[in-house]
Amino acid sequence: MNVRAIVKPAAPFVARYSGLGKALALRYGGAGAVFMLHSIVGDGADHIDAPIRCPASALERALLWIRDNGVRIVGLDEAVDRLESRAKDKFCVLSFDDGYADNLTRALPILERFEAPFTVYVTTGMVTGEIDAWWFGLAKLIAGRDRIDLPQLGCRFNCADLSSKQQTYVAVATLVDSNNQALAAVRSAIAASGIDCHALARAEGLSIGQLRQLAASPLVTIGAHGVRHINLARASAAEVEQEMTASRRWLEEAIDREVAHFAYPFGGAKACGPREAGLAEACGFRTAVTTRHGTLFPEHLDHRYALPREPIFGDDTPISWRCRIDGTYRAYHSKLGDPVARM
Repeated sequence: MNVRAIVKPAAPFVARYSGLGKALALRYGGAGAVFMLHSIVGDGADHIDAPIRCPASALERALLWIRDNGVRIVGLDEAVDRLESRAKDKFCVLSFDDGYADNLTRALPILERFEAPFTVYVTTGMVTGEIDAWWFGLAKLIAGRDRIDLPQLGCRFNCADLSSKQQTYVAVATLVDSNNQALAAVRSAIAASGIDCHALARAEGLSIGQLRQLAASPLVTIGAHGVRHINLARASAAEVEQEMTASRRWLEEAIDREVAHFAYPFGGAKACGPREAGLAEACGFRTAVTTRHGTLFPEHLDHRYALPREPIFGDDTPISWRCRIDGTYRAYHSKLGDPVARM
């Protein structure tokens, strides 16, 4: 029996209804949280890559919950200022990764109605087509098959229906995250099917005109997210610096304003660490965000190149939103360890 698989979904309900959540919030709640999204899609659309797709109605429900629970939505720079001043009221930051065109066409109109500022971390390759978007190719590969074979890894996945296709997508993406050889195997399968990942990325990504339109909104902060969206921990220091500085320079020239914030591609423990944090600081960014669970504390001012974020998913509920803003998930993932996420 996989006890962890049973306990994890139950954790927020236990925390909420046992009173444990209040105790955890005192230690793990912090001053606020950075929420992470990617693509905003229409309601009722079925996507193989569901973890990176949030229906528009789910985003609206999240914003209503945030507003109704007295959590202020602030920009990233204000969040840093609030940590410095140790402001008392709870806040959150909304962030979107990669640079999907739907951040302009679907997310912006919703966020304008709520007068909610947000940050979009743009991978410049989403605009130019240079991005290493294997995950788009993986989703298309799975969509067209009832079985996925990765003989180099000794893996076979049966995926005849939507649910199994979504599970296969998550399983293969997890393999890529944990196994250096897995990405080559996935790329080989995608290439053998004649799938053009660059074309898929161009179809999903902001055009340069859309990027400028998005950046012109007073609600929007544009951050950098690299050029090719590669795992920086597996790259040389010179490559990491190039990814950071080139994406920042390209964006600043495109939108004619400073780009002061960075998001590590993938952002987990196997994708960024102390070396990448040091390089982000050396490149002159004001902050850098990870995908590690956690809320923000004033102590993060000493670790501003390793800021945690909490994801927002399409199937989130008021209970899961509460667990994210109160740090329950951070407590779970750190096994009740240090509430301040560090590299």
